[in-house]
Amino acid sequence: MSHFFALLARMKFIRRWSLMHNTQEENIQEHTLQTAMIAYHLCLLSNLHFGGRTDPKQAAVLAMYHDAAEIFTGDMPTPVKYFNEKMRRTYGDVEAMAQEKLVQTLPEELHAHYKPLICGAEEDPAWPFVKAADTLSAYLKCRQELAAGNREFAEAFSSLKARLEQLGMPEVDMFLADYAPSFSLSLDEMNHSG
Repeated sequence: MSHFFALLARMKFIRRWSLMHNTQEENIQEHTLQTAMIAYHLCLLSNLHFGGRTDPKQAAVLAMYHDAAEIFTGDMPTPVKYFNEKMRRTYGDVEAMAQEKLVQTLPEELHAHYKPLICGAEEDPAWPFVKAADTLSAYLKCRQELAAGNREFAEAFSSLKARLEQLGMPEVDMFLADYAPSFSLSLDEMNHSG
């Protein structure tokens, strides 16, 4: 018997942004889906407009599992995770153990197929797009919270915007220009403008 998919189903119980007041709660399952969709799109933009050659499907699959270990660790708030270098290293060790534990819940013949997705994704050429999509997802959450009048997310919004601009990825810049502004609009505003 394998607990792998039952454990993954628990992603919906792991709340993000736990140290902040949220107008709309977000769990890691929701965040993971959005990250996968954005990672796929970033690769398409890269391939179509900037001479990229990254497989969008690979980026989407990597994104599906990028936070899976959090079913064991929870979503560590950024200020805690990056409090100092020792804390970051310690959390990295805990995260690696959680990733390995998750892989071990699968039948042994599947380990080699899932381990690169869960434990070794950083070495995949699609990984920079997943990390950019992860940051974009957080940025979009902040943008929505600010649009709802929640100033609690103002500092995170500014920090994430600066981080995205520093990436130097033209596909991220294109996403910010062409897609992100809609996240500040209501459904009625989107229906009337496009």
